[in-house]
Amino acid sequence: MPRTSLLLDACIAINLAATDHFRRIAETANVTFVLTQQAAAEVGYLRDLHNGEVVATRINLSQHATNGTVQIIDLHPAEYPLYLELARIIDDGEAATIAIAALRNLPLATDDREARRLCSERQIPEPLRTLALIQAYADTAQLPPAEIPSLLIKIRDRASFQPQRSDPGHKWWRDYIEPT
Repeated sequence: MPRTSLLLDACIAINLAATDHFRRIAETANVTFVLTQQAAAEVGYLRDLHNGEVVATRINLSQHATNGTVQIIDLHPAEYPLYLELARIIDDGEAATIAIAALRNLPLATDDREARRLCSERQIPEPLRTLALIQAYADTAQLPPAEIPSLLIKIRDRASFQPQRSDPGHKWWRDYIEPT
């Protein structure tokens, strides 16, 4: 079965990279993660502990591009007007991602509230979120429940991610991060 494409904004890419399961998540979902040049430029560092000190670890997208997990793409000329319009409101990475999603009819993933609102206004199908991707991965890969907290803690600590309370996966996150 051919892989489908899923556009990621920088924050989603950072969150997935933080798990150390980036490739496995893509393979399990049978997708190639696609980032615009603008979003790829915004993917920076993870926070890691080394000898008790926090250090910045650069995310190497090129290794994921080499193994086919990630594809980095450019805007087409027809996408620039929407990109420029959106870039006045949101970051360049989200603006380029939404412009490509709109004009190429590709699914996208973002946790950014404003980007999600703009997608809704433009009748772009509702973007996936980090927790939906991680929960689908855990279910499809049949991860043992004992492994899920470490994935979520890596996202929280290495990518500095906290889901919004309005995120449909918030309870799932809380149940694994803060078990009662």
